[in-house]
Amino acid sequence: MKYRLLVFTVIIAGILLSHCSFSSNNYWDSHTSRPGRHPGKVEKLVSGILSCKQDHEIPSDISISYPYDQAVFPPEIAAPAFTWADKNPESNQWLITVQLKDRRPIYALTEEKKWMPQKDIWEIIKVNSVDQPAQITMSGLKNDSSCQILSKGETHLYTSTDRVDAAVLFRQVPLPFETGEKYIRKLKWRLGDIASYDPPPVVMQNMPVCASCHLFSADGKKLSMEMNYKNDSGSQFITDVKENIELTQPDFISWNDFPKPELLPPSRGVFGKMSPTGRYIVSTVNEISYMALTNDPAFSQLFFPTYGILAFYDVQKQAFNPLPGADDDDYIQTDPGWAPNENYIVFARAQTKNAYHEDIGNITTRIENAGIEELNKKFPICFDLYRIPFNNGSGGTPEPMKGACRNGMSNYFPRYSPDGKWIVFTQSKSGIMLQPDSELFIIPAQGGTARKMRCNREVFNSWHSWSPNSRWLLFSSKANTMYTEIFMTHVDKNGTDSPPVLLSRFSDEDYAANVPEFAPIQAKDIKRIRIKE
Repeated sequence: MKYRLLVFTVIIAGILLSHCSFSSNNYWDSHTSRPGRHPGKVEKLVSGILSCKQDHEIPSDISISYPYDQAVFPPEIAAPAFTWADKNPESNQWLITVQLKDRRPIYALTEEKKWMPQKDIWEIIKVNSVDQPAQITMSGLKNDSSCQILSKGETHLYTSTDRVDAAVLFRQVPLPFETGEKYIRKLKWRLGDIASYDPPPVVMQNMPVCASCHLFSADGKKLSMEMNYKNDSGSQFITDVKENIELTQPDFISWNDFPKPELLPPSRGVFGKMSPTGRYIVSTVNEISYMALTNDPAFSQLFFPTYGILAFYDVQKQAFNPLPGADDDDYIQTDPGWAPNENYIVFARAQTKNAYHEDIGNITTRIENAGIEELNKKFPICFDLYRIPFNNGSGGTPEPMKGACRNGMSNYFPRYSPDGKWIVFTQSKSGIMLQPDSELFIIPAQGGTARKMRCNREVFNSWHSWSPNSRWLLFSSKANTMYTEIFMTHVDKNGTDSPPVLLSRFSDEDYAANVPEFAPIQAKDIKRIRIKE
């Protein structure tokens, strides 16, 4: 009996304090009820449940798949879609009860196992879920006059006072990954606003060349991106941010202009990263890489450098130089990340693996009739994170990063928080891209005990980016589908993160969304990026 009373409290809390009120067809906000108004459909249903004697203990047969329990939302984000599964086959309509601090509940009714609150309701939920979570309860009902509750489930969400205040630039790619211009022209780049209820506009598409890693300067005035301009796989552009970006030859540098031994293949400038001020770009050069296309469309490529050093380009001096301390021929030195003050660079390092190639003078993409797990066993590689002083390009002695080194795992993709307190990196049993078991870990910026982040989902968590205020972290995951989606987690001042928020409007049918980067600009600041012929 006590159990039934508790369920009633969850579903109809506050009803006895309210009177008849106006109601839209599928919503009823009992907090704004006024006497003398004709009750609507939802209010009548809730009143019926209140007066109806439940003849059974209500099972928790509803599992809410999204939002994740205890997720933290940004204050400016558009409303999410709540989704759930119900084990009871007789349930064919669901009553949603939203309980908020110091407020009577909001109710909604749906005939689908999916509900998106209308804008005004969502704003009420966000405003009233800062100090205490909003409790959202789904109750399964029959689609008839019965008031019996057949099933129930609940989730809780918070809203942070920390805004994101940044756009998101990301790429969409069809799966499986392919080579050739026909495939490359299908790629789309979007610049998204998390507050928008519309899909992010496409700012770059139908390009004849591939583009990938990209970064904005900390002030949002510069954009840099790897792009195979004029079939030069080592090309990377640096340009001013403006509404219409038209790229010409002077916007590009080529990592192939860095001196290399004759035996080595042309440089691609792998994982090139512009510094926060926009003065420098650091990248892997003189690299040899293992690249294979697999028979698994979800994890359709395996990629990692087997040899390479770090070099940097000085935009002011228009000069390339190796980075001393990260130019050891006995190691692969790759995947750099800048400290916000540009004093340090953290990078991934491993013993060279050139034995994986039949001919290092003829490196080609391999077509493998094998899955990613089989290839990982055949071509294992583990990276450790090291930190090196930049010293205005003079470099120094590399130091192993405690918590991300010599742990029997592969550690890569290090990214400093803009406030300089933390480094988030990716860890997996082997490799760099694409690893099903990849997970995000956080350590203090100077190194320390690594903590596995709460935001990790079941499959593939990688390619992360910090918001300008160091309170939000973007990342990619295949938790729900083989088509990678973009998620975001809140990180507090202690480095503690929350279950993530899915940026569902950034997803497109039959496209994977990847390489997301926060852009310290507004989404309207860039309308188009193209190569000017």
